[in-house]
Formats: sequence, C-alpha cells, structure tokens
Amino acid sequence: MPSRSTLNWLMLGALVVLWGSAFAFAKLAVETVAPEWTMAGRLAAAALLLLPVAALAREHFPRSARSWGWLAALALVGNIAPFFTISWGQQHISSALAGILIGFTPLATLLIARIFIAEERITPLRLAGFVTGFAGLVIVIGPGALMDLNFGDKLFAQLAVVAGALFFACNNVLARLAPDMPLLAKSSGVMLAGALAGTAISATMTPPTELLEASTASLLGLAGLGIFATGLAAVVFFKLIDRTGPTFVSLTNYLVPVFAAVAGYFIFGEELRASVLLGLILILAGIAVSEWKRYGG
Repeated sequence: MPSRSTLNWLMLGALVVLWGSAFAFAKLAVETVAPEWTMAGRLAAAALLLLPVAALAREHFPRSARSWGWLAALALVGNIAPFFTISWGQQHISSALAGILIGFTPLATLLIARIFIAEERITPLRLAGFVTGFAGLVIVIGPGALMDLNFGDKLFAQLAVVAGALFFACNNVLARLAPDMPLLAKSSGVMLAGALAGTAISATMTPPTELLEASTASLLGLAGLGIFATGLAAVVFFKLIDRTGPTFVSLTNYLVPVFAAVAGYFIFGEELRASVLLGLILILAGIAVSEWKRYGG
C-alpha cells in the first residue's frame, strides 16, 4: 500500500504550486498568442527544458515501439486532448463553471482507478472526503457559477470541459500503469511527443507566423507555462504517481484553484474573497477525511 510520507505531501504541495502558476502565466500568454499555440508552445518549452537535463543525467529514451506508444498516449490524454477540449469549452461558458466541472477529476480518478488498480479502493471515508473537497471547491470558485449550468445551447461546451476532466483522470491512471522508465526520460519523452503532435495540430488551425507578432510579455508567459507549469510539473507528477497512486495526486484539482486565487491576489491585485478561505477549510477537511489513517485504502 502506498505510503503518505512527509515528502509525498511536500511533493503534492509543489505540484499544486506548479500547476497553480499556470493561471497567471496563461493570462499573460493568451493576450497575444492563440490558444492552440499556447498549448503547443508550452509543450515545446517543456521539451526544450527537459531534453538537455535528461541527456546530462544520461537517461536514455526507450527504444521499443511499445514504450513510445505509452509516451504518445500520455502526451495525448494528459496534455493535448484536455487542453483542447477545455479551451474550446471555455469559449462558451464562464471560467468559474469550467473550474467546477474540472473539479470532477478527483472523483473520476477514484472511480477509474478502482477498475484498473487493485490497491485503489473506494471506501466510505474516502468517498466522503472527496465529496467534501468538491463542496469546498464550489465555495472557492463561487456557488453562483452553478447557475450557469444548463442543458441548452451550452451543453456541448459543458460536456467538453467535463471531457477534459475525464482526460485528466485517465491520465492519472495511465501514468501509474505505464511501464517503468527513467523519470527524466519519461517526462521529456512525453513533452517531446506532445510538442510534435501539438505543433502539427496547431499549424492546421493557425499559421505559426503569428507567433512572431506576440508580445514579449506573452512570450515570457508562454515560457513560464512550459518551464514551471508543464516541464517541472511533469517530473513531480510522474514521481508522485509512482510513489502514491493516482487518487492522491488528483487531490491537486481541489487545491490548485485556491492557490490560483491567492496568487491572483498578490500578483494581479485581484479580490480575495472570504469564501476562498472557507472553501480551503472544507477542502483540507475533505483531504483529511479521505486520508484518515489510510482507512481501508
């Protein structure tokens, strides 16, 4: 049974910070960079960061087609597909509602992991903890966002964001099931596969020459997305998945919006509502309940 050491919790916190930073970096990037090139650019920047590091560490890429198939699958399911579906959905629904819909990732991970990973069991305490954490997420983002939920003309946009959450959940499980590979080789391989595929897809949608017109601030935001929220985050993600399993890592989806709200307050001067603190208390309570004495799981 995976342990919950202090190091694991510190790594979870680091992952929250790295993924949470994506909101601030993306806000700068999308000002003058198209969403599809933001996706491809962050993957390319991550690959440029990790490939030399893997080479210096003398971690070699796998040679089998099966291993590269896994790397391509992780790139598609964990990066390209969710980035595309969520970005498309957010064109038609509020970012607040999108944040709540993405919050289904931990619950989806719990259900999918139960099917494919024997040690990931669903217990009453774990389920109660995840539901409590989701309630905290709703409070952090704002219950009013649920008023935008409807089954009319925005249904497909809502389903697209939910699909993104399911892709994230599947990626959590796939990362645990993937064959053993050196950490840096796996991380850089996924980023390389994602960058190549993402660039090919983006080029069919928007001419790459538009990147030449991007502002310096947007390019710096894109670099930050690639280096921190994508590249370094991938290394921590794969390491933590191997140590703890997918459901533990999926708890980041409750904590990332809290970090984003706090970062927005300090970086952009955005309002920090008291509900964020109340939601954080509920989220932490939910995590505590789901992890209580590792009850039955």
